[in-house]
Amino acid sequence: MSKENNITELTREDVVAALTLASLKHVKFDEKSIVELGKLRRKFHNIYGNDEQEKEEPNSVINVRNRNRVRKSTCIDDYQPPEIPPIPALAGVVGECSRPCEKQLTETDLSDNQTRLSLSKDHVRDYILRLLREGEDVTQGIPVTVYDSEGNEYSMRFVFWSSKVYVLTTTAWKTFYKKHGFQKDIDVVTVWMFRHRLTQKLCFAITSRRLPQADRQRRTQMKRRKI
Repeated sequence: MSKENNITELTREDVVAALTLASLKHVKFDEKSIVELGKLRRKFHNIYGNDEQEKEEPNSVINVRNRNRVRKSTCIDDYQPPEIPPIPALAGVVGECSRPCEKQLTETDLSDNQTRLSLSKDHVRDYILRLLREGEDVTQGIPVTVYDSEGNEYSMRFVFWSSKVYVLTTTAWKTFYKKHGFQKDIDVVTVWMFRHRLTQKLCFAITSRRLPQADRQRRTQMKRRKI
């Protein structure tokens, strides 16, 4: 077999391996594996003369290190939320998924008159809007299914409210927080947006945890100082 044929065969194997690895979204690798995957990906682009600038894929295994950096800025404390919702009922149906974002619930989030959960504008712009497809207009409102930690479904709308803030809204949000007994300044929610593998519809997942007493006191004091 000629040297040229050997190279062609090796390249074909590389392509198959690269495509297989690219399909393994949400899998965490050690540092060495991340580096090797990066090399293989670059080799794939070089072989086929792809001159386009390599775009970051938010769920790519090659970008685990970058995701970890961003995670620190979207978390309340040292807690590290998982990359995909840890909800058994969603196993196997989470497709494209945004990075997780945490939020300490406020009085407005839990107001019976508001019936909406506001989301971080920066986080939405950086990691959620990029998942929208043609015809999905957040300014007009997008119907979404929201899952809680038990896999229960709630019909809500994801919308850019009054051109000021991104929210999840409808009376279903009130049902959601009443069911889970959320309290302002105490409960923290983690939010993911993802596309359902089977229906291809946009969904959100929301889990919650309670801040330790010391953290609650510290944050309350910081708010008072700002006032």
